[in-house]
Order: sequence, then C-alpha cells, then structure tokens
Amino acid sequence: MSGLSAIFAQNIVLVYFLYGLAFFSMGLAVWLESGRTSELRLARAMGPLAAFAFLHGAHEWLEMFVRLGEVVPGAPTVGQSVAVEIIGLTLLGLSFLMLVVFGVRLIHLSGHGRGNERNFVLLSTGALLVVWLVSVVTTQRVYAFCLADCLVAIDVLTRYILGIPGALVAGWAMLLEQRAFNEQGMARFGRDLTRAGVVLALYGLVGQLFVPPSVLFPANIINSDLFLELFGVPVQLFRALMAVGVAVFIIRALRAFELERQRRLEAMHSAQRAAEEAQLRAEQQAREQTEALNRELQTAVQELSLLVELTRELVATLDSETLLHDTLQRIVERYPYVDAGMILGEEGEDAPLALVFQVGCERRDGIDALCEQMSQVGEYVIRQRVPAMRGADGAVPVEAGAGAPEARSRVIGVPLHLHDVTWGSLVLGLGPDAPPFDAHDLALLRTVAGQLSMAVENATLYEEAQEREALRSQLYQRIISAQEGERQRIARELHDGTGQVLTGLGLGLKAVAESISREPELAAQQLLELKDLNASALQELRDLISDLRPSILDDLGLVPALQAQVKAFRERTGIDALFDSRGPRRRLSPEEEIVIFRIAQEALTNVAKHAGAARVMVRLTFHDDATHLVVTDDGQGFDPTEALQTAGTRRAWGLLGMQERVALIDGACEIASKRGKGTTVHVVVPHHDEGERDEPETATAAG
Repeated sequence: MSGLSAIFAQNIVLVYFLYGLAFFSMGLAVWLESGRTSELRLARAMGPLAAFAFLHGAHEWLEMFVRLGEVVPGAPTVGQSVAVEIIGLTLLGLSFLMLVVFGVRLIHLSGHGRGNERNFVLLSTGALLVVWLVSVVTTQRVYAFCLADCLVAIDVLTRYILGIPGALVAGWAMLLEQRAFNEQGMARFGRDLTRAGVVLALYGLVGQLFVPPSVLFPANIINSDLFLELFGVPVQLFRALMAVGVAVFIIRALRAFELERQRRLEAMHSAQRAAEEAQLRAEQQAREQTEALNRELQTAVQELSLLVELTRELVATLDSETLLHDTLQRIVERYPYVDAGMILGEEGEDAPLALVFQVGCERRDGIDALCEQMSQVGEYVIRQRVPAMRGADGAVPVEAGAGAPEARSRVIGVPLHLHDVTWGSLVLGLGPDAPPFDAHDLALLRTVAGQLSMAVENATLYEEAQEREALRSQLYQRIISAQEGERQRIARELHDGTGQVLTGLGLGLKAVAESISREPELAAQQLLELKDLNASALQELRDLISDLRPSILDDLGLVPALQAQVKAFRERTGIDALFDSRGPRRRLSPEEEIVIFRIAQEALTNVAKHAGAARVMVRLTFHDDATHLVVTDDGQGFDPTEALQTAGTRRAWGLLGMQERVALIDGACEIASKRGKGTTVHVVVPHHDEGERDEPETATAAG
C-alpha cells in the first residue's frame, strides 16, 4: 500500500463524513427550496431529490460510525452487525429509488413522458424494483450465499440495478431541464444544473461501478480494490468528491429560485406601482370627469333656467310681436357670451327680407361687422330652410349630426316655422372673447327656436281666430241686414205691385157690380180687363216666389235648377254660359241642394258684376262620397287673399258668404284666381244622407 493510500485508509472516517455532509447539505438546500411557487418544473420534482440526499447522507454517516471505532479508539461507534448492514442496505436502496423517482418525474414534467405523471413514475420505478428483486432472489438461489456474502451481493445489485440507472436518469433529466432555465432567461443557472447532472451521472456510472468485491460478475473484477490499485485512493474518496460537486452545483442552480422570486417581487412592485399610477390616473380622471359633470350640470341648470324663463315669457302673451321681442331680449341677456341677437322675417314669396327685431346691434366697435355677418347667415337660413353658420367664405349650412361646426363659428342661425313653412330665422352672435358655438349650443338654439315657433303659431292662430270671430260677427250682422233688406224689398214689391193690383181688382169688381144690370156689355169689357190685371198680379207673385226659392229646385232637383239658372243668366247678360253635369245624378238633402244652388247663383252674379268675362262654365260632378261644383270664367281675375282680408268691401261679403254657406254643411270652398287669368270657384259638399238616384248620366250640358 502506498503512502497516499495509507493516509486515506487511516482517515476514511473523514471521507465518509465529507461524503455524508455533502449530501445532507444538498438535501437541506433542496428541501428548503422545494416549497416555493415557481414556473420552473424543477420546483415540482425536488421533493424526491431531497429525500435521496438525506437517505444517502444517512447511509454514508452510518458507515462512518461503523468505522469510527477502528481509527479513533474510545469513540462512540455503531457495532458492525447484520442489523446495521440491513439498515444500511435499506437506506442505500431507498435513496437510489428516490433518485429514480426524481429523474422520472422531472422527465415527465419536461414533456418527454407519456400518460398520467403518477402512473408514469410508478411504472418506471416499479419496473426497476421488480428487476432488482428478481435479481436478488435469482442470485441467492444460484449461489446459495451465506448471510454475509448475501448482504454483499445485495449491495452490489442495488448499486448496479438502482444506483447507476437512477444517477443516469436524474442526470439526463437535469440536462433536459436546462432548456426551461434558458427560456426563463437563467442560462447561468441552467449551466450549473447541467454540471450537476453530469457530475451526478459520473457519480452513478463510475462511483457505483466500483462496488465491494464479490463473486458476482463484474464485481469480481471491477471493484473497490481495483479502484484503489489503479488510482491509489479509495473509491469512497471519488464518491465524496462527486457528492461535493453535485451539492455545489445543485445549490448554485437553486439560486435561480431566488432570482425568480426577486423577479416576481419586482414584477409585483411594478404591478403595484402601475396599479398605484393607474389609481392616480383614475382618481385624476374621476376628478376631471366630476369637474366636467359639474360644469355640464351648471350649464344644464343655466339652460334649463333659460328655457323655463322663455316658457314663462311665451305663455304670458299671445301677441306675436311681443313674443318675438321679449324672447330675443331674454336670450341675449341670459345666454352666456352672446353679444347680439336678430330675428329676420320673410314678408312674401318675392318680397325682400325684413328685420323683425334685433338686440345688441347698437353701434360700437366691432359690432357692425358682427351684425352684418348675422344678417347674411339669417338670410341664408330663410332661403335654404336649414340651420347655418358663418364660414370662411360666408354662410354655410351646419351638417346635421356632424357635431361642432367645422369652422367653429361665432355666428349661428336656425329657421323659424309657421304651419310647417319657414317664415324667418333666429340668429345669435358671440363676443370676441367667447368660445365658438358647438353642437350643444346648436341643439339648445334649435329647442328655443322650436318653442318660439310654436308660440308664434299659437299666437297667429289666436289672432286668426279673433279675426275670424270678428268677421263672423260682421257677416252675421250683414246677414241680418240682408234679411231685413229682403223683407223690405218683398214688402215694397207686395205693396207697390201686388197690393196695387189687388186694390184695382177690388175697385173694378165694384164697378162691374154697379154696371152689370144697366150696361152688360161694359161689364163684360171690364171683366176682361180685370182678368188681365189678375194674370199680371199672379205673374208678379210667381216671380217674387221664384226669387225667394225656385220651385224647380224642389220639384225637379239640382241639375234642372242649375240648367235653368245658367240659361236665364245667358239670356239676361249675353255672356256665353255653359252647364255640364257628370256622374250618376242623385238627389241631395234640401240643405245641400240650396247651398250649391245659391253659391252657383252668387258666383254667376259676381261674374256679371265684376269679372268682365266672355265665357263661363258651370260643372256639377257627382261622386260616391261628395258632390263637386266648379264655376270657371275667363274674366280679369283678382287676388283672393287681398279680397278676403278686405272684409268691408262689397265683393268680399259675397266670397265670405260662399265659404260660410259651405262650412255650415261641413263642405269646402276654394277660390283660385290671378289677375288677368280668370277665376275658379270649387265647392265640395260631402254626402251625409243617401238621396234618390236618377238614371245615370255621364254628361249633360246646357248651352
């Protein structure tokens, strides 16, 4: 034995101590790190590795205590006995099984295993264990060892069947796990894990190949004695050095978990800082939104207050001019930043625009230009019938739904309507320091314009109703006067005509009574004269009755009555008058027939008195739901609006009488005329009661 071998032989206890200490240190480090939550697969497989280290370290320290009495006299030792050897073999076998479990589990976690992890581990480890048991039983039966030789054989088989495969599998698994470290940006720790795997593989392949001498092959050749002879040191020293290497590299690789923890802490801190910043931003945004909502609420309150005041103003009066003036004044006073307001109106289709009211356009610096722009925008609104603003090149329309005006104008206008017709515009102008109008301002202005238009329409309707009521009262008075005049005329005609004739008849009859006995011939002559006088009186009475209500209307109906009326009109005036009847004839109610007849009579009277016409057509058309009367002439014509508004003229009373007569039976009378274009009176009388039908006729004309 060389001097170096003698030194190690004397200090073999220290070798075992270092050997066991290395594995205990590694086991403790792995056990402490095994409880971490990590994205690395190694963390989920380290439990068996820690168990291997503790069990294997315990096995080596058990050997240390067995040999301690040989080198240190009086030291506490564990006596070498069968029980101690069995415990040692149990620790050795369990440690290698834990190494196998670690390697197989890590391989499965890395994605190289098949099926369920638990089944994969049990199947792989169980297969090795079965091979080991079969080998032990077979060896004992073949060699029939004594107990001491049997224990040595079991030690050899444990290292061959469990130790070498376990170390190789675990080393390979560590090599596979290096990829996960590289993916996490921990290549340095991955290299340490690779070194640990290589050293562990050498520990198993070399350290467990040189086993205690035995009759088993190849232990009878390759054993610890051969290692000592070849290298001059015991194989336990090699195993201890490999254990130290594995422990060092494993502990260095485990620092990856600390780095991962630091990264998680940094990520958590970053997330916390980001959350705090997000919270600060959210709080700032919430404050800004709250301020914006407060501003919007204040604006809404102001606008609501303005609308309430305007509503109060609008319902306070029914005078159109007062409504327009007070509303414009209130808008300019209460609307923020508004310097001037203007209402433009259209007096007629071809008439120029008129300035109805303006507020704030008193002459001062800068206001003249603003009011000029407002006038241009207002005119554009009326002509185009759309909201408009002041653009770079003049008035331009505000696109519906486009949000704030593109030019961010300081002048904006909206149309005013009356009976769905645009009659004017409401225009506002901002001061030089005011923010431009936006879509919200446009919406508010439209609301105000809508309220104003509705109020003006109500006021107009009220004024028209008042005028119509006054006109109705005048017409009623006119009708009463006409009735009294007609009664006076009838009384006068009865007194001057029929009364005188009857008086003459009475005197004549008295004379006949006196002369009939004395002068029969004279009495006969007087009777003939009285007969002619009676006939004249009867004709005058018939004419008077015919003027009041023609009997032909009651006896024969509306069509013959109109035919006779047109014929008499032509004979009396010399105007070419024609009558045309269309549709199946029918008798109407007495009220409807007399209304149509009187309107035709009045229309013909107006033609004779005012039209200067050469030709007139009277057409009566029967429909299923209504009867239409149309009287058309080619006279000089007139302006119906002007004539109807001039209620006191003689012509207007006739036109109003037509409309009033038709209105009494729920009909309609339309008068269409233009100067130099003739006149058309169109009357529509709806059917209420079914009358008798005559034979159908498509057209009947009187010429």
